[in-house]
Amino acid sequence: SGTASPEQQALLWEQPRSLAQPHGEVQPSAPPEPRGALLQGSQLYAVIDAVPVRRWKEFMRVLELREAEIELVELEVTHIRDQQYEMLKRWCQQTSATLDRVFAALEHMDLAGCAEALRRSLPVGP
Repeated sequence: SGTASPEQQALLWEQPRSLAQPHGEVQPSAPPEPRGALLQGSQLYAVIDAVPVRRWKEFMRVLELREAEIELVELEVTHIRDQQYEMLKRWCQQTSATLDRVFAALEHMDLAGCAEALRRSLPVGP
């Protein structure tokens, strides 16, 4: 017969959804809040731009990047902006670097205004 069995029809109905969600878990309708996610490369410069240069090393210490790493980057990298990027990158490699931790560090340093500017500058979404 030309009609599909109920099982085959169920598979046909399921197909588009299972393609959209490879592991079959139910996705929330709203995108998850991105701040809990790990820092992406594109966000590093947004963080660098949000933190005052004169407070940068303090910021890295609050994030618990080791002093030896900070000094090593200063020796190895010439330009301050490249130093900031390298320090942030090393911090990301050593720990679960989330935006939540960045915001917490800024607020700990009484830089809530900088944290707010960073929130506004980050693209919303995954």
